[in-house]
Amino acid sequence: MATLFEIPHYNSLRLADSRGKTEMELFDHMAAYRGLGNIFRVNFRGEDWVCVAGLKANEWSWGHPDRWNYEFSQRGFRDVMGPTHVTQMDGPPHRAKRKALKPGFAMSLIARQIPAIDQAVQKFFSDRVGDTWSMMNLFMESLTEANSKTVLVTELSPEARRKFIRFEEDFLPGISKSDEDRAAYYARPEFLELREFVFSYLKELVESRLAGQREEDNFQTMIDQAGDRSRIPDINEWIPEAYLLLMAGTGNTARTLNCGLRFLQDEPEWYEQLRIELTGYTEDSFLSGMNGYPKLKATLMEMERIFPAAPVMPKQAAVDLEFEGYEIPTGTNVLHLQCLTHFLDDIYEEPTRFKPWRWIEKDYPKKAHGTFGGSTHICLGVNLARIHMPIVLANLIRNFSLELEALPEIFVNLNYGVPQTSELEGKLMPQVEDQPA
Repeated sequence: MATLFEIPHYNSLRLADSRGKTEMELFDHMAAYRGLGNIFRVNFRGEDWVCVAGLKANEWSWGHPDRWNYEFSQRGFRDVMGPTHVTQMDGPPHRAKRKALKPGFAMSLIARQIPAIDQAVQKFFSDRVGDTWSMMNLFMESLTEANSKTVLVTELSPEARRKFIRFEEDFLPGISKSDEDRAAYYARPEFLELREFVFSYLKELVESRLAGQREEDNFQTMIDQAGDRSRIPDINEWIPEAYLLLMAGTGNTARTLNCGLRFLQDEPEWYEQLRIELTGYTEDSFLSGMNGYPKLKATLMEMERIFPAAPVMPKQAAVDLEFEGYEIPTGTNVLHLQCLTHFLDDIYEEPTRFKPWRWIEKDYPKKAHGTFGGSTHICLGVNLARIHMPIVLANLIRNFSLELEALPEIFVNLNYGVPQTSELEGKLMPQVEDQPA
């Protein structure tokens, strides 16, 4: 078996001119995969990392979850959210934490909120008809508002809502930084001010709930079932859990919708087919699933595929491993390129083209779809995201027309989880119903 240091290094590839580019911009996952195979080494954050990619890597990485340690590779969550955050646990403690959080994130409990989520999104959109918005901001604010009316009931003022959003958007970029850079990033006065506001707000909310104030939401279900845990959480554990319900994933969901909406503008015939399919849509339509909306479901799957918000998952080997004939000793830093499969032409024809109809024509390997990760560390908010996205898109297409400014270019970006961005701006206007001939 070959040793760790015999794994081919990315620096061995001949690269184009690199002047003026950042470390993230220099790294080309696809070029490395095609040139070196599904295992190679890179330098990242001043450290040596092993990258694994491709369908075989997804099956291998997700197949045995207890062989990975996530704590040290995602230390930013500990810095900001504390040591009891779900990302800071592995093995049995992690599974116990996921079980404790299940009352907040189980599909059965989120699904009961579908009509209320729909009402909140539709009202938010309707109240802003005629106003010019960044679509990214419109989606993120509407999702945060919907969460505050359903899974974690709280009367967020517009100012408070925007502070929560700014905190979420400021917090996440620090996760991938080196220890030194991350410490400086999170020590910035503007970040500390936002964190103080968010944590103080949630502390007051949690304290009132623990004192007996009840709301019929998912957070209340978590509190009611806390006796099933091995120990009752203290206030410092409840606060990040409340935050997860209110905010976690809203930015990624908004980005996926934002970029997908941009690409939908290039497919007017498909957009019209969606509008026709959604003619009879109501707030109760998704209570029985999405089988009645195959084109909408296909559109969302394609958005997830081509705009994965977190295409790379950093972790450490918790035990000695072997992959493709190479040793990976305990403690080795590993970057799992879980979404590289989204762009392999032996899985998806024309993989960089936005083709929603591909999901109607064909089934694809489940482990080729890495948007939410896999196994026991699959994204905790996957159920909420997959309710948010169809509700937002259905309301947008069914009830409103769009007047968009110039359409920006969007380029697929697979570097270390750098989010897709699109400066898509415009107005929501009332949908003009078709008149009988």
